Amino acid sequence: MILLDTMAERTSRFAHRSFRFSAVSKTQFVSHKGQGFWAYDVALGVLLKHLVDVAEPLVGAPDTAWLKEAVYSWRLAAVLHGLQIEDAWSAEQKAIVIELVGQACDVLQQREKIPADEITAWPIIDDLRIFPRGAKEVYTAPVVESGRAIVDLIHGTLPEAPVGTWWCFGTPAGRTTIKKREPG
Repeated sequence: MILLDTMAERTSRFAHRSFRFSAVSKTQFVSHKGQGFWAYDVALGVLLKHLVDVAEPLVGAPDTAWLKEAVYSWRLAAVLHGLQIEDAWSAEQKAIVIELVGQACDVLQQREKIPADEITAWPIIDDLRIFPRGAKEVYTAPVVESGRAIVDLIHGTLPEAPVGTWWCFGTPAGRTTIKKREPG
């Protein structure tokens, strides 16, 4: 038996999970090859929206099926869950993603802040939008810092967080740490 998994079906499943699990969390985990950091969900959403904007024009080019899937996953991550950078991507694919993240950061750096009304108007996926958590605006500097952290994570050059903590990027105050939970 073959099950067809349409975009609407996947979005519906993820939206249900998001409501139950992500609605209370202000952070999302960003990971690659067993490493990662936490990101403020609003900043991550804004970054990923801009990453989608710079990547979508390339999706129709030859040999970009992987990018089409990545754009879809970035849309989901912008509004529903954390970001997993694909371990299986080739060096060339990772270089393209790094370039695209850089382009998204360049666009974001052209503005000091983005009004919440603008953020909530962006169509991300179906009727899902980025929730700015009551902020009247989002400053772009912490968003760009999150993008640079993603690039460092892909390169394997993200500095280790202090012992017993995770890095947390994208907060309104900039990079900080959060305590790792004890297993139990």
